[in-house]
Order: sequence, then structure tokens, then C-alpha cells
Amino acid sequence: MTQIKMRSRWVALVIAGGACASANAAVITDWNFGTVATVSPDNSPAPTTGTGTVTSLGMTNGYTYTTKGATTGVGSVTLDDVTNDSTSGTANGSTLGNGNVWRIRGQAGSGTTGAGNGWNISAPQYSQGAEFDVSTSGFTNIGLSFNWAATTQGVGNMQVQYTTNGTTWTNIGSVLSATVDNNTIGTAGSGFQTDTVDFSLVNGVSNDASFGVRLVSAFNPTLGNTYASATSVLSGTPTQINNNSGNWRIADVQVDGTVAPVPLPASAWFMLSGLGGLATLRRRKQSVEA
Repeated sequence: MTQIKMRSRWVALVIAGGACASANAAVITDWNFGTVATVSPDNSPAPTTGTGTVTSLGMTNGYTYTTKGATTGVGSVTLDDVTNDSTSGTANGSTLGNGNVWRIRGQAGSGTTGAGNGWNISAPQYSQGAEFDVSTSGFTNIGLSFNWAATTQGVGNMQVQYTTNGTTWTNIGSVLSATVDNNTIGTAGSGFQTDTVDFSLVNGVSNDASFGVRLVSAFNPTLGNTYASATSVLSGTPTQINNNSGNWRIADVQVDGTVAPVPLPASAWFMLSGLGGLATLRRRKQSVEA
């Protein structure tokens, strides 16, 4: 009788807990730029962990930029680059701690030297920044984390967006406000802020081959219909960007999730059902014999 009970309990446990593999948290894809040699331009850095693609948005355009009374447009080459933001090697807070960041900016046109840096007051809201595309197939409970900073005249507000089909983009969370290099105005290498987004309750994000996120420029909530400089956002008195300089620096962009349970094949269910049936028959036989 003891053996029958033990076998019955074992079958029950297997049926209840063995129907799928155990779930484990994991990093799906990570861009910490730590193993990427500093290079310019680098408009689409490869991830350091996992697979995915990244590209900057809106940095090649024909908008007008003003510098010392002259105007020029941004050229056709996006001059993003991976650069080291800290001589101490700890600026971006990445796990490798080497200070590498991805700097998003445009290339000045052929007019005034230094005029234009990609970001522009004429750009529609949410049109400039970066896009990260990562398949979440096989994963649930998706989360995003990233480190970022803006230089003094970089756009001071960011909106995170996501897509589940690669076409339609939806805002998630409120508009973020930059700290300028960890409250040190215009000084690179002083540390970046970390922001996180939880997608675990968002329909369609789990197990999605077309998942992507965008980190894009947002109008300042106080100004209403224009971009504020990061330094003015930090000071509490937002004013419009100067329309000729500034950039964003992004590091350690990580998409993680929980490994989705793997259902047992039908043959395994038949075997478990058979074992359960045998255990039941033996219990009945034992009861009759008693």
C-alpha cells in the first residue's frame, strides 16, 4: 500500500509540475557597448549579448540649423559613434564598467563648420532618437532597462515607445526628464541615470518576433510644443534647445524576460495518463483483496 501511495503521489506531482519546463529569468539582448571598439561613425552597433538590431532615428534630415547667424542642413551621413565617456571607466554604469556609450547625433552639412548636430526644433515629436528591435520569442515577463544622459543642449525629455508588429508604435510610461551627466552640466563621464520599463502586463509583447522599443525626443511638458535643453530641464526652468548642438549618450540597453514554459509533447501526456491509470487500478485491486 505504501508503494502505491508513493507512486500515486509521484504521478500527481509529475502531472501538476512536469507539464512544462521550469521558468528562468534571462537576458534576451544587451547593448552595453563594452566589447565594441570605439569607432566613428557607428550607426548600428551590434549587441554584446544576444541578437537584435539598433538604428538611430531622424539624424539625417534637411532641417535648418543656426550657428552665429548662418544656416546649414545636416548631411546624408549619420555620425553616431561608440565613444568612451569616462577616463575612470565607470561612467555608464554598465556591468563591464568600461565607460563606452553610444552617442546619437547627425553630421553637419557643407555650410558653417559645426552647425547642426541632428537634433532640431523643427523635427516632429517622437521622430528623433534610437530604435532597438529584439525578438522576444520564447520569453514572457519582458522588461527594459537603459542608461542615458544628454549634453547641455541635448533634448531634455524622452518618451519610450514600443511595437508588437514593427509598424505601430505606442507610448508607454510618462515623459522622462534627463539629468545632465548626473547633474554635472556638460561634463562627460560623471554617471548616467538608469530608467526601467515593465512590459509584463502589456498584451502582445511576450513571445513576439516583432517586438521593438524606441527612445525618442519628446516636447517638454512645460513648454508644450517644443524641445527643452537638458540643462534648462535640470535647472527647473525649461527653455528651447539652441538648435545647433547637443546629443544623447546611451549605454547598457537591456531587454530581459522569463524563459517561457515548454509544454510536454503528447506522447509524454499519454505516458503520464497511463501511469496514473495503473496506479488507480492497483489501488482498487488492493481494496478488493483486502
